[in-house]
Amino acid sequence: MAAASQVFPRTRPSWHLNGSWRQRFAPPLWFMVPVLIMLLLYLSWPYATLWRLNEAIVARDEAVLARLVELPAVREEIARRLNKERPSAIAEFSDDFIAWLEIGIRRNGADALDDLVTLDWVRAELEARALDRRGFLPGLTHAWFEGPFYFAVRLGPTDPGSLHLRLRFIGVGWRLVTLYY
Repeated sequence: MAAASQVFPRTRPSWHLNGSWRQRFAPPLWFMVPVLIMLLLYLSWPYATLWRLNEAIVARDEAVLARLVELPAVREEIARRLNKERPSAIAEFSDDFIAWLEIGIRRNGADALDDLVTLDWVRAELEARALDRRGFLPGLTHAWFEGPFYFAVRLGPTDPGSLHLRLRFIGVGWRLVTLYY
């Protein structure tokens, strides 16, 4: 029997090159662990930003609120939605939001968005969605990524009165860039 195995040596398949496929092509553990940790940190980052925004609203901290809200981007997104020829991330305004805009445009003219969309307005809208002293987070009904750099949030049920927020990764953190109801 031993002589027969020497005559016909056992051959390996062509894909089996000096080790198994898993050993040859699998990334090493020292590489995968840091990548997995970085991915988990990135996925949790916008939730941490929402928590910081909520804490700023509860504590009435204007400095933190100003760092987390990109007012020119909020105004620009509302202006994009009002202009039917430009694409916008805002799906549809509620009737209350349209009425608020109409009153502001009648009172303030062409520069209404600059006068209406302020940090005080952002704070007032988020405080209005606060269910108790814990802020607006208990009313959170949807929060997930719309892409690698956008994070969508809905406060309240899916009716026209729910508040919609959109965070965008800007520079070194997530900032509020869209707010409408």
